[in-house]
Amino acid sequence: MLYISRITKDPEIRQAELLDTAQELFILTGYQQTTVSAIVKKVGVAQGTFYYYFASKEAILEAIFARHVTNMVAEVQSFYLEEATVLAKLQLFFNLFYKLCYYDEPGLIGKILYKEKQGELINKLWRQMLLITTPLLRRILEQGNQEGLTHVVHMEETFSFFAGIMGSLLEASSPAEFGHEADPIVVKNKLKIAGKLIETLLGAPLNSIHLEFPLP
Repeated sequence: MLYISRITKDPEIRQAELLDTAQELFILTGYQQTTVSAIVKKVGVAQGTFYYYFASKEAILEAIFARHVTNMVAEVQSFYLEEATVLAKLQLFFNLFYKLCYYDEPGLIGKILYKEKQGELINKLWRQMLLITTPLLRRILEQGNQEGLTHVVHMEETFSFFAGIMGSLLEASSPAEFGHEADPIVVKNKLKIAGKLIETLLGAPLNSIHLEFPLP
């Protein structure tokens, strides 16, 4: 009797394959049109394998966003090894956060979800991103307060207003096909305004925060 052995892979590798494939399909065909069946077919595994790692299509979407945000946090944290100033850390944090939401894969998927009118899901993903990034921002601000470079008295309230500033900025600088501003000059002006608002919110020095327009 001929036995055909199954190809097994390290769980982390298999999970990464599912994440990469789902991300690709969400961007190419949209979230609504992408099915679990399409994901597993492209990876070449059974549906049971998918559900071993993820409870649903929404769960894998959340995992995709979590992976990108976690990588962003790790990039900022690695900056600590270079003994960068608090203001440099804040600068990097805000620019990477904006780039992640505007141009990187989460931003691309977010625009698709916006087009598909997935408002509740967008809000859920936004809260998840804030939850992952808040501990790092708190750590930077606590250092800034100690060094006298920032003056944040009410941390939780500050995080709420920061989320509001960034959310408004992203809403204002989304592509024109979704009903928002696309002119790079206008977007840069809005980035300047957002930078000033963040400086005031954090009690940071004048002209210390410069948000940058993400390059393709």
